[in-house]
Amino acid sequence: MEKKIYKYTRISTTEQNEVRQVEALKDYPGELLIDKISGKIPFADRPEGKKIIQAVSENSISELIVLDVDRLGRNTLDIMATLQLMKEQKICVTVHRYGLKSFVDGKANPTFELITNIMSTLAQIEIERTKERQEEGIAQAKKRGAYKGRVKGAKNKDSESLVEKYPNVKACLESGMSINKTVAATGVSRSTVKRIRKEYF
Repeated sequence: MEKKIYKYTRISTTEQNEVRQVEALKDYPGELLIDKISGKIPFADRPEGKKIIQAVSENSISELIVLDVDRLGRNTLDIMATLQLMKEQKICVTVHRYGLKSFVDGKANPTFELITNIMSTLAQIEIERTKERQEEGIAQAKKRGAYKGRVKGAKNKDSESLVEKYPNVKACLESGMSINKTVAATGVSRSTVKRIRKEYF
């Protein structure tokens, strides 16, 4: 089966003009996909984003072209998850704004790697800050007597809602990635990844 090249753009609303992005990518080959959706929505939850993730799992995509790397997720963590998934499956990501490809002649591009490594560091900082805010919130709730903890015997999420919440984890596992690589690619906890794999794979 011949693999496809996709050009991906996202605009916030159906009223916003996508001409600028489309014009910038017009000289590249491939099928154009446009998501008209809020940037707060994770990449794997967007209609066209889902199509790309599905193509990754089916091994039917060879290259993904975007105007800017920020099109690939709602925040640094989400962008890194998308980029890592593409890297693991040897799918070239072309970022028009920087004139960069993630793979050149079948080998990882060092410059692209440098940029994504910096993004990875920022993502880790974001994770740590989120954890700190959660811990501070719990501590304050305990002082007020408002924190009851987890109800005994209750589950955080049922299996179906976990897959719905983490479609990128499902896509990674379906593509044959290990638990460790899936954790690295998505930023989702190891325990959650293991639960999803146990229930569905």
